[in-house]
Amino acid sequence: MGKPVQIQRRLFLTLCILFLTNPAAYAGAVDDASAEKPQILRQGSVTKGYEVLPVGEQTIAAAYLSQTLGIPRGAVLLLHDINEHIDSAAVGLLRRQLPSHGWNTLAIKIIRFSEDNDQSQLTAETEATVDPVEAVQTAEVSDDNPSGDAEAPVDSLTAESSAEIYKMVTTAERIDAALLKLQQEGHENIVLIGQGAGGRLALKALNETAVPVTALVMINTGALSEGIGIIDVTIPTLEIMGSRQKDEVKQAILQRRTQMKTEQRTNYHLRQITGADHYFSSAPKQLTNQVHGWLVKQLLDEEASQ
Repeated sequence: MGKPVQIQRRLFLTLCILFLTNPAAYAGAVDDASAEKPQILRQGSVTKGYEVLPVGEQTIAAAYLSQTLGIPRGAVLLLHDINEHIDSAAVGLLRRQLPSHGWNTLAIKIIRFSEDNDQSQLTAETEATVDPVEAVQTAEVSDDNPSGDAEAPVDSLTAESSAEIYKMVTTAERIDAALLKLQQEGHENIVLIGQGAGGRLALKALNETAVPVTALVMINTGALSEGIGIIDVTIPTLEIMGSRQKDEVKQAILQRRTQMKTEQRTNYHLRQITGADHYFSSAPKQLTNQVHGWLVKQLLDEEASQ
């Protein structure tokens, strides 16, 4: 009877040891998986076409995609809304989808949506535009560190803050540098597209840049800032409005349409996309088709008639 008891005790001890060691091994596996998860998310979310765009002696974050149709139709500069980034909402959808229709797309990071020189406002706008999604998606901790890799410690006395860098590069300079890049590539058709506050910037840029712009598209853009008007725009202009957009935004767009009709401006067009909100997540193809179809009709009549 002694041996069976000893065997049972040994089995019991063995089972206890296995039970105690397995959770530790399991915990280690969980820790390893957790450590890998952020890397996987980061690698799978890097902005397609990310590059830095020179602006004078500085660089800014941008994303550029070449047309994949084989028939070049022109280039599009896209300006995102306030508190968003180059892959947000309609700007993100259009910059990724228009290349298959023959359009090169360039989206740039906007930090300042006004030219107020107040430093406190600049700092607030800089912080407001850096959200958790953008931090992972574009790894834009610094324009000088596009890879998103950890940077070596630097002397605080020699390090330039991002606010100081952005103060040197105005919003107008950013937009003009982007338009100049597209012009130097030799595109006959250069289109400005802006969403929300980006639409106001696009409209303002028409009066400030020396680069010829052939068409303007404003998406869900609310009331215009003082001193910015649409009446004097002579190039083909399209406004797109989502039916689920905020009422004040829709009201501002409809007022502009009435204004342009009163002035008998035939270059202005308005299109509503049913069921679309600010992000157009429920109607991505409709958005792209509306923009591309309108651009072809306005700028490439001979192709539209085929």
